[in-house]
Amino acid sequence: MKNKLPVKILAILLSCGLLTVGVGAALALQPADAAPPASAATKEPQPAGAVQKEETVYVLANADGTVRKIIVSDWLKNPDGAAELEDYTDLSDVTNVKGNETYRLNPDNMRVWAADGHDIYYQGTIDKSLPVDVTIRYTLDGNPISAADLAGKSGRVTIRFDYTNNLKVTVPVRGEATEICVPFLMLT
Repeated sequence: MKNKLPVKILAILLSCGLLTVGVGAALALQPADAAPPASAATKEPQPAGAVQKEETVYVLANADGTVRKIIVSDWLKNPDGAAELEDYTDLSDVTNVKGNETYRLNPDNMRVWAADGHDIYYQGTIDKSLPVDVTIRYTLDGNPISAADLAGKSGRVTIRFDYTNNLKVTVPVRGEATEICVPFLMLT
């Protein structure tokens, strides 16, 4: 058998290089007057009573990459054990997924959760454009084929993922306002 150690080392070096370039690009494209990004190790403490929110987005897609449904899962952290938590969200069909806490809408269309000292875990759906679109194409033995026609066939299959970045911001570059795409690292 061939020694696969050089391939593994090369893969590790390339991964580190991609990570370095991605972080460097994100920092270089940040406006000069913006605050430095917070990492887990350097994150400043939140003010007392501040609700912290973590959000995960799940995209259910068809075989060609078109979006069928977007599910957003939110975790409202309640570090001070507050009786109520206020949270604004554009989600619809909001359901509590880990408890029995309920919410009411205030006049500002903000959800006020009856947390009773607990964290709140909820999910909902949203109908917005994603910052990155994906298109998936298939070939069988070098010939284009749909995912439906590919089922049950044998041969050399190639799956190609193409990404389109839709998220742009205007930042100063050498003193001029320039529109650039927000950098994303996509792994497939």
